[in-house]
Amino acid sequence: MKKCFTPIKIGGLTLKNRFMMAPMENGLAAIGGAVTDKLCDFFAERAKNDVAIIMTGSIGVSPEGRGLPTQLSLYEESHMHDLSRLVDRVHEAGAAIGAQIYHAGRQASEAITGLTPVAPSAIPCAILGNHPKEISLAEMEDIKEKFVKAAKWSIEAGFDLIEVHFAHGYLLHSFLSPHSNHRTDEYGGSFENRLKYPMEVLNAVLAAVDGKVPVTIRISADEYLEDGLHFDEVKLVCKEVEKAGVAAISLTAGSYDSVEYAIQPMFIPQGFLIPYSEQLKKETSLPVIVAARLNSADLIEETVETGRADMVAIGRGLIADEKLVVKMKEGRKDEIRYCVACNQGCIDRVLGGMNAHCLVNPRAGQEKERVDKKSPVVRSVVVVGAGPAGMQAAITACDRGHRVTLISPSLGGRIPEVATPPEKSTFMLFNDYLTARVKERPINIVNKKVTSAADIEEYKPDDVILACGASPVIPHIPGVELSCVVTADDVLSKKVTLSGDTVIIGGGLVGTETAKFLGSQGVKVTILEMADSIANGIGATFIGHMFATLEKLGVTVQCGAKVTGITPTAVITETGSVPSENVVIAVGYKADSALYDELHKAYPGLIAVGDAKSPRRILDAIDDAYQAASGI
Repeated sequence: MKKCFTPIKIGGLTLKNRFMMAPMENGLAAIGGAVTDKLCDFFAERAKNDVAIIMTGSIGVSPEGRGLPTQLSLYEESHMHDLSRLVDRVHEAGAAIGAQIYHAGRQASEAITGLTPVAPSAIPCAILGNHPKEISLAEMEDIKEKFVKAAKWSIEAGFDLIEVHFAHGYLLHSFLSPHSNHRTDEYGGSFENRLKYPMEVLNAVLAAVDGKVPVTIRISADEYLEDGLHFDEVKLVCKEVEKAGVAAISLTAGSYDSVEYAIQPMFIPQGFLIPYSEQLKKETSLPVIVAARLNSADLIEETVETGRADMVAIGRGLIADEKLVVKMKEGRKDEIRYCVACNQGCIDRVLGGMNAHCLVNPRAGQEKERVDKKSPVVRSVVVVGAGPAGMQAAITACDRGHRVTLISPSLGGRIPEVATPPEKSTFMLFNDYLTARVKERPINIVNKKVTSAADIEEYKPDDVILACGASPVIPHIPGVELSCVVTADDVLSKKVTLSGDTVIIGGGLVGTETAKFLGSQGVKVTILEMADSIANGIGATFIGHMFATLEKLGVTVQCGAKVTGITPTAVITETGSVPSENVVIAVGYKADSALYDELHKAYPGLIAVGDAKSPRRILDAIDDAYQAASGI
């Protein structure tokens, strides 16, 4: 048996294998942090699928230290009784469960708590733009006691393990980091001083727990800020916590000021923390748990087999596929629905005050409501279009027992174009997954283009799902018909190859990604955007990197630029002109209403999904498709 599936001891706790569900906010608790059935269902689904231990998202130990409206809390005895319900559900499903206790510190927000955040120093969080005050010695003592109470209540609630949060820029980490700790008293300045308060809290927790359950820490291996906490000092922290009696160390990275390393998007390398865990194992005898973009079964196995880490902590990967561990154990690695690190359904939604969902898994966060049950009546279902929405609709309809015909010139739709820009190739993981699942099912795949109702008559459909995507909007601009004008789709599908001065009209997601693609090929690019900013709607973990990349590639951006004309040598705006040899249109997409109207006449029950309904993200298209097919 592979080492991944062998037991491991964390202090006095024996876990059945080396898989931990990493602590990650999911937005499934109620406003105020009460446990809900949705939260229990979400964790229980992962627990019953062979995850050894479930870690909660961060549990706030104090009212002013909560980071999100739906964050779990443990600063009143009533919270303990509430959390015991979650503990029982996870235990019943076959897994251990750990409580991660924390205080958000300078990364809390007055808008959420109604209280002033406290921090080592009065330095606002770069993302939140809040107004923390410097914490007093009396407040430090009070919060330490709150950590102790939370630890005791965690044991009473039945948790099997307690993790103290030393990472991600939260209160204890912000004391450790010279980036956020500018104090001049005994708790600031030198490494020994910066370490003092986190160790006081940890030692108080260890004393209160008194060996009843193991206590671990989660710590950022590197903060990835020039003046932040780096690995040389992190190793020293780990040696001190080992002396104190901690049972294991869980490695993560970053803080809110370097959020892309805390919740890694596509542009962060796969498994980038594994070299840190490998080095840390040479510095400590404690079990080391590693996380961060472990979206490869082979990489996970290799990491544990070779001893580069003792366990893996997987967050988004288990949102994407709740059966990941089971599929690995059964040798079905090619069936894993891998996380693509888009962050759209999980962290972007949670930071926006919504519950976590998943671009690749339409059941995530709705485990009880969305169960693939067989239909009592078998129907003939024709799906027109085989992009992500079409393939998902076909898979779901087939799994419900229907006879499915999937009609499209090819499988994949626009996913290859979406995956073309630099650092977006992991979208192809989902394309490969959907394509394989379609081909392994008894789905009749017909390679042709549908232009009328006559094209699908022979398949005698009872139900028709239209998932034919959308086409680029071509604005009414004088000169748009010139041969120098192409669409972003033409560029990203590589139908055309451009060189020389190129103007992109439109600075949304597609326009900026096309600029990255062309800029990486050495093309001189100017983006013209009519709004007052570009990249609207791009999530917090991507946006900073997007701007930095465009700047690095020398892309020029003009906002508030209304285009009035195109000539063979320039794009004309209301305020001037921009020299151009090529013009790329990236102003959005429109559904094919003519095809919808044509099919709807023959099939009044026609359901449009994805871009065929209205242009939308893959996340929303997949959700559309799943719901449509589930209703047949």
